[in-house]
Amino acid sequence: MFALALLTTLLLVTGGVDTFNVMSYANVQYTILYHQYLDISFKTYPFMGYPLQADWISIPPLYSFTNGFFSGIFWNLLEINATHNILKMATDLMLPLAPVANKTNTHDVGFVIMSSFGHAYQLLKIPEYLQIVVTTANSLSTRYSPIVRCTRSWDSSQGFLVIIDNMMNLELLFEASNQTNNQTWHDMAWQHANRTMYEHFRADNSTYHVVEYNETDGSVIRKYTAQGYADWSTWSRGQAWAVAGFTTAYRYTKHQPFLDKAIGAANYFLSRLPSETDVIPYWDFDAPHNSTIPYQPRDTSAAAIFASGLIELFQYVGAQELKDRFLTKAKAIVDQLTSPAYLILGNKDYILRAIIANGTQGPYPSHPYDVATVFGDYYLTQAVLRLSKL
Repeated sequence: MFALALLTTLLLVTGGVDTFNVMSYANVQYTILYHQYLDISFKTYPFMGYPLQADWISIPPLYSFTNGFFSGIFWNLLEINATHNILKMATDLMLPLAPVANKTNTHDVGFVIMSSFGHAYQLLKIPEYLQIVVTTANSLSTRYSPIVRCTRSWDSSQGFLVIIDNMMNLELLFEASNQTNNQTWHDMAWQHANRTMYEHFRADNSTYHVVEYNETDGSVIRKYTAQGYADWSTWSRGQAWAVAGFTTAYRYTKHQPFLDKAIGAANYFLSRLPSETDVIPYWDFDAPHNSTIPYQPRDTSAAAIFASGLIELFQYVGAQELKDRFLTKAKAIVDQLTSPAYLILGNKDYILRAIIANGTQGPYPSHPYDVATVFGDYYLTQAVLRLSKL
């Protein structure tokens, strides 16, 4: 009860939510969560959870794209409030992830390592952390096909599958290339982004989730969805991955078409928000919402990923009107995510140790919805951190 009273004070003392307050709330929630997982020696990490339940659905540290985000939240917090305790928690949660560096059976190594060891190296310059990044990049490079000109996402007997999410793993290759002068890794990442730019986007800058390639000649077999409403629809989290991923690709390459594609994808995302004032997207932009289907869940994780990417993207945009629009919308999304409508703190019945609720894990209604996700919390703290640096 003391923690709840403290958090209420933190969030209401100024009549609104600011950088310090959001990150303070995150610190309290995730510190408690850290100690819960410490009790089981970090044998599993939080993945998603139902707000009305006390326990997260958890996954062993080497088996999910999400497992770097638990540590990553503390690395984000450390930049706001550099304390020994936050550093210890970030490090304790990061070190068990080191074996991920040698995994070659998944593309998710970029998510895991860059949100943990990558951020840690950026802040602390510890050589052993850089070595983990480099080793992981070497592992990811084994999934690259010079015929398809992409890194493989999911292993499948059906074909060479590439998902839009995979744009987020290119940061690993770009950063490792910069640190080691390995041009091959840079070229792999560039080729992957370039092929994705042509194959994953429709004419209106909406995105397909999955593209299946012929591994023998590199031709496209089909384009479809695994997590959206339909093959022709636009999964909102996939669109957010596209915005953040192409923004990152532009950061490393300064290749104008990548910036243009990030801008196009961002404009599409903004055009599909429910309204000017209601800025948290539905889980899929095209999922029907009418008298016969009265409910479609939102996806706060898509909103958080998009807001974080948009905050970086606005800094690369030249036109002042567009810069202002992007920053204003990013702030509006963060403000709405940290309002009582979506904060765990905003509902007296919620008991899960998390920051925001109303995430959607996969296709509704067959997959969990109205849940907290560790990746939603991570990208929200990243967005707030990026805003604090402006």
